[in-house]
Amino acid sequence: MFKHEFRFAVFLAVTGLLISNAVFAAGIIIAQADGTAADTENKSKLIDLWQPGDAGERMNIRGRVTSIDGTPLGGVRISLRQANGEGDYTENYRTTLETDARGRYQFGSVVPGNYMGAKHVHLSVYQDGFAYFDTSILFKGDPNLDEHYESGTAIFLEESTVKGETILFGRFDIVLTPE
Repeated sequence: MFKHEFRFAVFLAVTGLLISNAVFAAGIIIAQADGTAADTENKSKLIDLWQPGDAGERMNIRGRVTSIDGTPLGGVRISLRQANGEGDYTENYRTTLETDARGRYQFGSVVPGNYMGAKHVHLSVYQDGFAYFDTSILFKGDPNLDEHYESGTAIFLEESTVKGETILFGRFDIVLTPE
């Protein structure tokens, strides 16, 4: 499957949220699911793919893009696409967004419906000077995930009520490695 060996590490933090990290030894990514209260104070601009009347549970995913030494990477373009809440791919659930000066990004959508297996959001990053990054954001608790993903690479979505509406929130941080 992978030519490079990979390792998983799961870390828990006492912040009221589960924090999971997947560390790929090949140097491709360090992805972190869910976050800290410090990030919520100064959010990046929300790109919302969800429209009133769309089927499915609303979700917001946010994260940060940094270099391997922890330096935030602003101006990074992230392409994403996913199925709608019914499992169909449409142009409404495809976009490219850009990180802010602090490397942060945020998008609103719906939890994708099942499309050929586990629910997922395709995500790719092309950034000069860094290795190409391509993955899928998966979701803990999805019955279509196998043990491999459930143990470290899927993100946790936490339910919250905002202005009387239930929205699921998750976090996916990306670490890019130099070419």
